[in-house]
Amino acid sequence: MKFLKFADRVVNILGLVLFGALTGASLFYTVYFKTDYEEIPYQKGDAFLVVLFVCAVLVYLMHRGSRWVLENEQKAEKRMQILLGVVLVYVLCFGVFWTLGAHSIPVADQSYVCNAAEGFVKGDYSQLTKDSYERYLYIHPHQLGLTAFVELVFTLFGNGNILAFQLLNCVWAVVCVYSGYRVTRILTIRRRAHIYYLFLVTGCFPLFFYVTYVYGEILSLAFSLLAIWMFLDYQKEGRVFCFAVSCLTASLACLIRNNCIIIVMAMACVLAATGIGRKKPGRFIQLGLLLLSLLSARWGLRTLYEVRADIELNDGAPMILYVAMGMQEGSAPGWYNNYVLHIYWGETDFDGEAATEMAVSDIKKRARYFMENPAYAGNFYMDKFTSQWNNPDYQCFVLTNVNGAERCGIVNSMYDGKLHTLMTWFMNQYQSLVFIGVLLWLIYGFCQEEKLENKLLLVVIFGGFLFHMIWEAKGRYILPYFVMMLPMAAIGLEEVSEKVKAKLSVLRENTLLDAGSPINRNTGV
Repeated sequence: MKFLKFADRVVNILGLVLFGALTGASLFYTVYFKTDYEEIPYQKGDAFLVVLFVCAVLVYLMHRGSRWVLENEQKAEKRMQILLGVVLVYVLCFGVFWTLGAHSIPVADQSYVCNAAEGFVKGDYSQLTKDSYERYLYIHPHQLGLTAFVELVFTLFGNGNILAFQLLNCVWAVVCVYSGYRVTRILTIRRRAHIYYLFLVTGCFPLFFYVTYVYGEILSLAFSLLAIWMFLDYQKEGRVFCFAVSCLTASLACLIRNNCIIIVMAMACVLAATGIGRKKPGRFIQLGLLLLSLLSARWGLRTLYEVRADIELNDGAPMILYVAMGMQEGSAPGWYNNYVLHIYWGETDFDGEAATEMAVSDIKKRARYFMENPAYAGNFYMDKFTSQWNNPDYQCFVLTNVNGAERCGIVNSMYDGKLHTLMTWFMNQYQSLVFIGVLLWLIYGFCQEEKLENKLLLVVIFGGFLFHMIWEAKGRYILPYFVMMLPMAAIGLEEVSEKVKAKLSVLRENTLLDAGSPINRNTGV
């Protein structure tokens, strides 16, 4: 048990450092994108007292709003279910409205995936080869899982039916919200915290705006949160079915987005630590099954398309190219700068070994430069960190904006008008509120006996922080981790509101007693 306690303390301390930095940064400045919709992050200062005041008001409103649900103990659970239903319907309706009003179409990587999927439906697998014009899947075979899902949607709803994919994203957004709610219920039995989660998630607008993005963001997040929910449920109740679903959905998430391997690694770390700490060798069998399901899914997908296309799939651009790019300047430090295509396609003519050698050489050169210029290196990684994690909209506008799209008035205003100004202002305050909530959760829980399994979300987020400090940077990469913060933030904000309420009650009682003492003396009482 000492090992588990040590592991728990390490996770807590790392979390306190990370969320202390996130909270501090979000209170004093923010990262934003101009409405010219160039993918260049800018930075501006915040009035931290205003941010704190708005956060306090939002917590007060959540606390007051929860009174109706909790005022009658016998009806509390039924009212919780009503509130949950209302929130889920709201998320679905918001997503459908946004999809139909935005008229967004795929561009850049989205369009390449859709073009490949349309070809697959017709039996054309040229995108998997060097002979195609785009060569997208030849260069990026890790996108094959996403392409396979898009192909499935096109097969079921009509080839090239982008709208069907977007409307399904609305359903997946509901799955994200519901899975987060179930995770919150596992992490705490306090009903007010469950209500706080439902209130918080209604303001997570970047998640809702991304439903028009024909890519793997919403889908992979839905599978990821399902996997986390099932994993935590299994650890709590021991239901084998839940563990099987967790393995399946975690594997699907990784097929859709490679970055979801962080979730599998976090689960593996928790299983290994609890297996050692509690002397349960069965945990290592679970770990093996988790990894086996992931490897089997990847092998199965690759084999399926090799048989269908009757070719051997290319390994694609080496992943180390993204590490090298993450050490270079782009539109911001570590952001995309076309390095991968320049080296793999332009310099080496799709020679993976030669591209790897060039990437290793560039990494060494860049590392030497950082060592010789420590001040520059510090600023580089600080800017890389904040440009991703301190962007409140997570690029939901800049990446879903399509020039010339026939949008309805409200959607136009949200992109270019007064609603855009209002929404970005709200997102800024909301982001700070979530960071503060997680920080409070960590502070209050530091000295409490918590199962390491309950820190799984925190392990995932810290793994994401490390990964994206090394990898190519983008604001949208951080959105999944932000959504995963909501259960912890809800618990932290509920805890502080209850403590403030208790202190105010004591203060009020003392004030009444002091005010009543002269009357008591005069009446002889």
